[in-house]
Amino acid sequence: MAVAVLLTAGCTTPSTPAAPATAPTVSADASVAASPSPAGPGARELLLAALEKSKNATYRFSTSGQVPDSKKITGSGTYDPKAKRISVKYKVTGGGAKTEATQRIVVGTDLYSRSKDGETWVHLNLKRLKKDSLYAYDMSDPTGMSRFVESIEKVTSTGPNTFSGTLDIEGDRFNEGFLPIGTPAISVLFGGNATFTATTDAAGWVTSIKVSLKDSEDSLQMTTTLSGHGKASGIKKPSNFGEAMDFYYD
Repeated sequence: MAVAVLLTAGCTTPSTPAAPATAPTVSADASVAASPSPAGPGARELLLAALEKSKNATYRFSTSGQVPDSKKITGSGTYDPKAKRISVKYKVTGGGAKTEATQRIVVGTDLYSRSKDGETWVHLNLKRLKKDSLYAYDMSDPTGMSRFVESIEKVTSTGPNTFSGTLDIEGDRFNEGFLPIGTPAISVLFGGNATFTATTDAAGWVTSIKVSLKDSEDSLQMTTTLSGHGKASGIKKPSNFGEAMDFYYD
């Protein structure tokens, strides 16, 4: 598969074995046997339920991983899908290139961006941006979590709260990749496969997702940790910002 960095300026699934049914119990009248208990949900159903719960609530995320050309990405942020708000910062380093850094805050349809702490934020009206603009920002799935869920193929349980599986990734159009989750930075141009592991907690929230994606002869490793599920995001627009020039909307 071909994997490309997409940072901008501003497979038949084997069925999961069912858990064994509970052995029938015998009542006081040995001639009457109770019906066996039904098997519980499979690994795929359990993980998808946890992912659905997690992606629809506010959560904080932290990302670290590898991207093509021997580069690395690190990032963190908070996403509130119901209020359509996100605050995220990330940087790409290594590969003999200059560090690329981005910070974004989105409140509704207002995007504020800058390269680093201390700079004045630049405000863009997302409603005015063209869909193919380099500065467009899709708030329908800014962390890539929904596209990750849609790509899940096989899932197996590896422990009480741990899972492993495979992803069947459709060919992305440029700028539409979803990995690493939290800070999407790469696009799988012609589709391909990847493996993943995921961890949940006792409350049914997803707390960790690790993805291994093949790129030519190398495997890109990416880890996303999730926390603060369902808690207030605290995201608000910055107080110090200037308006973007008109050419950003051309």
